[in-house]
Amino acid sequence: MESSSTQVAVRRAIDAYFEGERRDALVFALLGAANLGAALALLLAAPEQRLLALALATIGLLEIGPGFWALRRQAVRHADALARQREDPEGWRAAESARLARVLDARRKLRIADAVFVAAFVVVVALSPPGERFAWLAVPGQMALLPLLNIVMARRTRRFAEALART
Repeated sequence: MESSSTQVAVRRAIDAYFEGERRDALVFALLGAANLGAALALLLAAPEQRLLALALATIGLLEIGPGFWALRRQAVRHADALARQREDPEGWRAAESARLARVLDARRKLRIADAVFVAAFVVVVALSPPGERFAWLAVPGQMALLPLLNIVMARRTRRFAEALART
């Protein structure tokens, strides 16, 4: 049986983890919406930049869909984690620790994907017509924000895993 102070510490760790997850999902979805808006603005302002507008729209859709899905799922996952932790603290801790290890492994692989994305961007810019290269600089913000978001999410996951290991 867990002590009251241990239960409070675990509850705080769960709340902090899922609060951060919700915040990151919202940021991800808003980045997607910003990309869709930028694509539309670019298409209207500079129709000759259709390829860049298509790239921004594609990135936007790839962000907005999963972002809103994750945002919607966070409340359910949070409530489920609290209920499972209350019902079987030790079983939940073991299952959650295993899940967090899988998440951290996925985040490591995502960092590899981020590196591939950066390399692909460099190739696209190099192959684009010289007059369009400057316009492609709209995309680097994604290349900085998404890897940083991944790093923030990995750190939060590690902190949560460490908090569970301490309790």
